[in-house]
Amino acid sequence: MENSLKGLLLAAGTVITCIIIGLGFYIAREARDTASSGAGQINRLNAEFMESDKIMYDGIHVSGSEVVNVINKFKNDDLCVQVDTKKGGLVSYGYTDTTLSIKSHHTIKETQNLKGAYYVNPNGLFQGEVLRDDNNVIVGLLFRQQ
Repeated sequence: MENSLKGLLLAAGTVITCIIIGLGFYIAREARDTASSGAGQINRLNAEFMESDKIMYDGIHVSGSEVVNVINKFKNDDLCVQVDTKKGGLVSYGYTDTTLSIKSHHTIKETQNLKGAYYVNPNGLFQGEVLRDDNNVIVGLLFRQQ
C-alpha cells in the first residue's frame, strides 16, 4: 500500500509540474506578443510625434502670416514649402519640388515685399496640405490662397 501511495504522489507531482511548466510557457508567449504589439504602437506614435509639426497644417485654414512663419520655420529642413497665391501663382521655398533635389532661390523677403509677385498677404486665408512621397514621408507643405 505504501508503494502504491508513493507512486500516486509521484504521478500527481509529475502532472502538476507539467501543468505549471505549460502555464509558464503560455504566459511567456502572451507576454512576448503583448510586448511586440506595444513596441509597434510606440513606433507608430513616435513617427506621428516626429511629423506633428507638419501634419498640423493638413486640411486647415491658416492666415498668411502663419504661412510666412512656416516658411521661416522650415527654411533649413529637407522640405518643400509651396505657396499658391492669387497674385503670383505657385512658388516654392526650401526646395523647388517634392523630390527635394534642387534648392529654391526664393527667400522669405519676397513674401513680405508688398509690390512683389510673391507677396503673401498676412491677412489672407490659405488652405494647408501635406505632400508625401511614395514612401509616405512628408516632403512638402502646400498652402493655397482661398
